[in-house]
Amino acid sequence: MEGKLGGFHFNDSKYGDDDLTVGSIKPYQLFLIFCELVDGMNARNMKHATDLGWMIDASHNVKDPLEDLLQSVEAIQIAYAQALLVDRTKLTAAQERNDVVAAQEILQQAYRTDVRPLVAEARLRAAGALDPLGVYRGEQVRAGLIRRRGLSTIATGL
Repeated sequence: MEGKLGGFHFNDSKYGDDDLTVGSIKPYQLFLIFCELVDGMNARNMKHATDLGWMIDASHNVKDPLEDLLQSVEAIQIAYAQALLVDRTKLTAAQERNDVVAAQEILQQAYRTDVRPLVAEARLRAAGALDPLGVYRGEQVRAGLIRRRGLSTIATGL
C-alpha cells in the first residue's frame, strides 16, 4: 500500500505487549527488521532515516525511562548500522538461487560485525557523547530532575 501512512513500534516483548527496551530480548529480529527497512528505502531511492519518522514505543515501569530510551536508541543505531553492512548483491544472488544457507551466512556476517565503535564515532561526529548512558549517569540527570519535580508524580494514563 505505497503512499499510505503506516507505523511500526520499536520495542521488544516477551509476553504480549509489554514494550521492553528495544533489542533487549530479540536483537537479531531487530536487525532483520532493519534489513527490510533498508531494503525498502533503497528500493524507493529514499534518503535513509531522513524521509521517515522513527518512534520508540516502550513502557518504563522498572527502569529509569531516560536510561531505557538511551539503551533503545543505541540498539536501533547498532541494528541499522549492521543492516547497512549487508552485501545486498550477494544476498539477492543467494535468494535467486534459493540458497538459504548462503543467504543466512551473508546476513549473519553483517549481524556479527561489532559496529559499536562506528556508532559511537558517528555520535561523536554529530556532537553527541561517545557514551550517552555514562554521561547521563555521570551528570546525575535523574537526581536533578527529581530535585526539580519532586518524588511524587501522578500518572494520568494519557
